[in-house]
Amino acid sequence: MIMKTRSYRSVLTVGMRLYTTSFRKLFKASWQMVLLFAVTGGALGTLSAIRLPDITALLVRQFASYGGLFLETICELGNIILFVMALLIIWLATMTLAQATVLAKLKEHKETGLITMPPYWFSASSQLMGRTMKGFFATFVSILLPFLLFFVFLWIADMLSPQFTLKHIKTVMLTFCIYGGSIILLSLPLSYVLMKYIMEPPCGYWRTLTNNYNRGLRHWGMLFLVYLVSFLIVGLVSLVIGLPTHILSFASQQAHAGVLIGDPLGMPPYITWLTFITYTLCMILDFYVSLPLLIHNYYVYGSIETQEKERQQQLNEIG
Repeated sequence: MIMKTRSYRSVLTVGMRLYTTSFRKLFKASWQMVLLFAVTGGALGTLSAIRLPDITALLVRQFASYGGLFLETICELGNIILFVMALLIIWLATMTLAQATVLAKLKEHKETGLITMPPYWFSASSQLMGRTMKGFFATFVSILLPFLLFFVFLWIADMLSPQFTLKHIKTVMLTFCIYGGSIILLSLPLSYVLMKYIMEPPCGYWRTLTNNYNRGLRHWGMLFLVYLVSFLIVGLVSLVIGLPTHILSFASQQAHAGVLIGDPLGMPPYITWLTFITYTLCMILDFYVSLPLLIHNYYVYGSIETQEKERQQQLNEIG
């Protein structure tokens, strides 16, 4: 049952149970989009770990040797940065779509109480995938907007008083840390809003947000505890899984730093393909390791919905 009042410990327990017992079904429903997400991430990671340090080292060498930069090299760097930004957008989109395939099975579980084996390899509805992408994008904008307002305030302050930020740099940094931390903590109810938006009949995201943010805020404590424990567990495992990519990235940076002082590059010719394959495999593993976060959010949504209905009944009885 999804619609049941649960403590944060119960949410964690039942979420892990559903994850372990239904992993094969979730894998079969999602592996195509996860593979696309991982390949895109592999290309993004390879560019960031290999190509960007390479072109940056070339720019530094040119400036040191000639006191300036070649236009061709600057254009090449600009093209790489644009390509990285495009890949980042595609990577985020494919990650959202991969999560949508899992959410489709969770929605089936909500409606029937079961997660069935997909009848064919790709079974997620395009409507749900589109709705999931809209929901994730709107949630991202909701979190990003307060940070943008902070930087707009700093820009206005610098316009009114030149070098305001530099004159009060310590105060600005401390204010930003407190402000940013508060925004992140107050954003926890958005996870409930997002799950409600995806799981329930069609309704605009912003209407769902305005009608249900206060509901999530009333259950902030449970949200905080669930995500704290989930992120600690998933974060530690993800850190171990990502070690090969961190090692390759660090090795590439050190090799290119050595080139700047006259050392040979010292990287094997197959380093690009090795980096791409490593990033791709690590991202596949990391996606499935991170699934408990999504499942725990699903059970948190069910618990909040149940508690809110009970609360409304009590208020009606009192009234």
